[in-house]
Amino acid sequence: MAGILGPRAIFWAFIVLATGTCTRVLQSLLEGCEDLWLDEQDRKLYAARNSLESRKGWSPGGNLYNISARSRTDHIAVIDVDQPGSDGLYGLRQLKIGGYQDDLDLHGFDVRKIEGRLQFWLINHRPPVDHVTGEFLDALVVGANSTVEMFDLDETSGTLEHVKTVASEAIFTPNGVAVEEDGLGFVITNDHNTKTGTFRDLEMLSGGGSLAYCRSDTGRCHIAADEGFSMANGIAHDKNGYYYVANSASGIITVHKLVNNELIHVESINTGYPLDNLWLDADGNLIAAAFPDSIAFVKSSMDPYNVVAPATVLSINDIAKQLKTSGKNVKVSKLAEDRDAKSLPSSTVAVHDTKDHKLILAGIFSPFITICEQCL
Repeated sequence: MAGILGPRAIFWAFIVLATGTCTRVLQSLLEGCEDLWLDEQDRKLYAARNSLESRKGWSPGGNLYNISARSRTDHIAVIDVDQPGSDGLYGLRQLKIGGYQDDLDLHGFDVRKIEGRLQFWLINHRPPVDHVTGEFLDALVVGANSTVEMFDLDETSGTLEHVKTVASEAIFTPNGVAVEEDGLGFVITNDHNTKTGTFRDLEMLSGGGSLAYCRSDTGRCHIAADEGFSMANGIAHDKNGYYYVANSASGIITVHKLVNNELIHVESINTGYPLDNLWLDADGNLIAAAFPDSIAFVKSSMDPYNVVAPATVLSINDIAKQLKTSGKNVKVSKLAEDRDAKSLPSSTVAVHDTKDHKLILAGIFSPFITICEQCL
């Protein structure tokens, strides 16, 4: 399966930390960024952000169900990746929300340019509500009322205009989302088999999760794969029709193809690390945020302002070509690592900018993002 890490990749990991080519961007509008999306053409980075105090209390994927802890300030933040500015904040701002009446509780998301306009698919972990009384239900018992919210971006006004809510029984513990090129089909990873329950935590050992295939035009979803997962987390999709799914507990990336509306398992790639989000860069390299020290990551989630966990970034170069030519002998390389937690955040996502060779990292329990220069 995975190949041995090459000396060139390890050398880069050393250079990142020794030469100080990584810069932390610390600002409240950039804390708690669970997922990122880079518009390489327009040179903008979008981040799904929430306050750390809110993340520590209301995070259904992590079995945190304190509704009163919600900050109700979730938003999409934007930076200009090539323009750090005199303050070093890269023109940081947040997008306004139009046409949506409820609060957003953001997790993973994906973006596509449809007819010249960016369209966003946002996973939203809304708290459960009694539709008769309007009162909150006990989330410990019933779980979150998770949906996918579709928005169009009006770049002139900086406003996300609400298009549609996609709600389905097949979207029950959503974590990541990957949208097809035409914006019609999309796949959701469910990271657990149940919303709540006594044995939910044991899925770290026994495995769990599924993939739901949905349509943006009809709003219909169905479970398209439900076997062989171990906490299905981040997901990426390429133009060859492959879906790549990070399994957090096992460290395995499963590869799937859509056949007759079912997601057929094609291959499994063992990375040797617990995983979170995936990013497919413009050159076809699959980038994975990984945890070299899971215990440290848990400690960081409990005290994010004072504890930063070590971070590792893995790369499978030209993954689609490797799958066609090498099969099980796909090579996994280490792109960067911060074993002493001095530069990188407690990372749940890493994005590679192929134009300027930057690596941008963020974390759901991190108070900052990091931008590294010349990563390849």
